[in-house]
Amino acid sequence: MKPVLSNLVGLCGLALLLTACAQTSQSALSSSASFAPSTGREAAPSPSLAPSDRRGDIPRSGYQIDGAGFYGDLHYLEEGDRVRAVYAHAVEGEVTRHADLRPEAAWLHDGVRRFEGREEDGATMTVELEAGVCRMNGRVYARFARIEAADGSYEGCAAEIGPHVSWSEALPRYLPLIRTCLDESRASSMTFVRGAGRAQVLHVTDHGETPVVRMRFGDSGRWDCVLENEAARWRVVAEDAPLQPGEADPFFIVDAVPEAGEACAVYERVLSGSGETLGALGYDVCQSGAVALLAPGAR
Repeated sequence: MKPVLSNLVGLCGLALLLTACAQTSQSALSSSASFAPSTGREAAPSPSLAPSDRRGDIPRSGYQIDGAGFYGDLHYLEEGDRVRAVYAHAVEGEVTRHADLRPEAAWLHDGVRRFEGREEDGATMTVELEAGVCRMNGRVYARFARIEAADGSYEGCAAEIGPHVSWSEALPRYLPLIRTCLDESRASSMTFVRGAGRAQVLHVTDHGETPVVRMRFGDSGRWDCVLENEAARWRVVAEDAPLQPGEADPFFIVDAVPEAGEACAVYERVLSGSGETLGALGYDVCQSGAVALLAPGAR
């Protein structure tokens, strides 16, 4: 278990299934950061607002936010037994502002990651992150971002950063393949497997040039789905096969948002660009503890 995650579990615990705890302290942010809008290329956003201090060669975990006319960086700080979130907000042509934030008391009760706190001058600020297919400045992201500040509201997209970025960051790219796999499973020899329980996407990645979707249906074990000649093909995954990096952390449920606690998980909804619910990301709270969600990049 990573140090950040271990401290978080020690601070809160499983009893806080729908809440998370955090402690705040005086802001220790850098005094300046330059505005760095997206170039529209496929490369990651400019790191000019990324944390400059590192533990060895491991960058901090958090999110970079790309918006129309602004850029943001939210990351987690570990200070002894405390973990908090800090945010830098750069608007083109203005001085970069900084805020010390904490997770809202019931920050996932409506499927949204929400952080609230104050800027250095005392003004309130709220940052909301919501999973979904978000397009901004020629790029596709896996999260929407909304910032409420004293001077108004800002909207953009967010990308997770850190040493262990979740596989779900690639979810927008793989959604068509996931749906093809599910459609095939309803009209093939996989039909009997589908009857074992709710479908869960555990992982998606490219093996060479071949995209692979790993799924689970109830207690039927794990299955890999690949696309061959425009048709989905399934193969069983051996019980002793190693896990893919970050497999099932989180898992994705298509077209449904289960009640919190189902399958011993908490859920955040995933939206399309038009606001349609595409499904939900589920985070296990029996094995890792509910507060593991506070630092998703520190798995």
